[in-house]
Amino acid sequence: MERRKFIKNTALGLSVPFWLTSCHSDFLNGNDFPISVSSLAQSGHLIKNVLNLRISKKRQTETLIVGGGLAGIAAAHTLNYNDYLLLELDDRYGGSSSANDYQGVAVGRGAHYDLAYPANYGEEVLKMFEQLKIIEYQAWSDSWSFKDRQHLIPAARRQQCFQNGDFRKSVMPITEASKKLMEVLRPFEGRMILPTRLTPVDIQYLDKMTFNSFLNDQNIDKHPDFRKLIDYQMLDDYGGTSQQVSALAGIHYYTCRPYQKQYVELFSAPEGNQYFANKIHQQLSSHKILNQHLVYHIEKKGAGYLVNALDIIQNQRLEIQTDAIIYAGQKHSLPYIAPKIYSPFNENVYAPWMVVNILTKQKPNNFGFWQNEYLDSESGFLGFIDSSVQYQGNLKGLHCLTGYYCLKPEHRSQLLTVEDHKDRIVNETLSYISFMIKKPIRPEAAFINVMGHAMSVPTPHYLFNTYPEIGNFKFAGADTGRLPLLFEAIDSGIMAAQSL
Repeated sequence: MERRKFIKNTALGLSVPFWLTSCHSDFLNGNDFPISVSSLAQSGHLIKNVLNLRISKKRQTETLIVGGGLAGIAAAHTLNYNDYLLLELDDRYGGSSSANDYQGVAVGRGAHYDLAYPANYGEEVLKMFEQLKIIEYQAWSDSWSFKDRQHLIPAARRQQCFQNGDFRKSVMPITEASKKLMEVLRPFEGRMILPTRLTPVDIQYLDKMTFNSFLNDQNIDKHPDFRKLIDYQMLDDYGGTSQQVSALAGIHYYTCRPYQKQYVELFSAPEGNQYFANKIHQQLSSHKILNQHLVYHIEKKGAGYLVNALDIIQNQRLEIQTDAIIYAGQKHSLPYIAPKIYSPFNENVYAPWMVVNILTKQKPNNFGFWQNEYLDSESGFLGFIDSSVQYQGNLKGLHCLTGYYCLKPEHRSQLLTVEDHKDRIVNETLSYISFMIKKPIRPEAAFINVMGHAMSVPTPHYLFNTYPEIGNFKFAGADTGRLPLLFEAIDSGIMAAQSL
């Protein structure tokens, strides 16, 4: 399916997000615990006032990095002691992998895990992770294992799936249909690697069709109940269904690691993938990173670039002269920030996400699961993570239940209404979790993190794009024709920095 048809097809679902539909009366009551909403959408409106400000500061640097997500800080780490400056809009680094802190408890705001790495993965990221003491090579399995063992999720407590009022071990039970699916995909095992720029040329044609088309061509069971399970898994990792993501993305999901042949470690720290961002950030020079700085204009100036930014805290304009730029921010804003610089990302499709953290002192079930997947939602709710399983040892005080919503692209504009309906959103999330664990939750606090462009959906013809060379203006981020995965984001930052 062509990307321009994506939004038209997704519009067949709910016309408005769940918090704007008529709700049950119990969702209308206020909550007696604090709820905080985090969203960068309002920051963009600061631009309209910035031109009234005088330029207060001027800086000069060899390389300016726009965006402090995993790609941006990976680029900074690669530049090492070179002259660079990194500007990030948020009040923290990490992007969609960032985290909050509430009374000493880590609260993940986005991506929350990664799996052990086969030795055939890209050596650049593996080398960085080894240097940062995140992983170590284990010859017996020919793979890279995590050094920090305390955040490995025990296999027996990894996940449970909730559907039609009942629990089972996983989303995809072993049936004749699932066995045939795995048999069809077996020839691709070991060939779907990360980063995807290393994908063998002879199978890149799979990016030109939808996963749904591939499944149909292979006579995989078309029963709606079975296809619903596949669609859930595609939404969970890619933000789109099998009718929307490419066949290569779908096959990659099932075959990029040796799931069928050996045990694969699952690593999930309480702060989520902020853990990886922390490890990288610790190696950077703090004076080279400026948080809460909004880059609002970039123009070519001689051999380099002139960049204008707003210091949000000081309400001051900053002018930066730079020889090169690594643009690691979200690409949808490029036409407004740099209108005279070619942007090859016009057809990117982004899935909005919303993450709801519920802090509670309730003692968790001794047989609780880390990931609790919910298959029956029409609101976009995919399930929740229980942080109590991410700690090895005795749990004391607060722990966090994190609910995830994958929303529809056409609902993005309504994300601006989240603040006005935060009670309803939290109560909706509580109702899902309470229904699953069969007891009410008593929250101490809640956080809502809104990410309007959280995930670039790998639609057909999205991967393997070769972007025209724009001299010393480089792009980084998982939304540069890559799968929306941690390994991809970090590799993109390394590659951008190395190409300068």
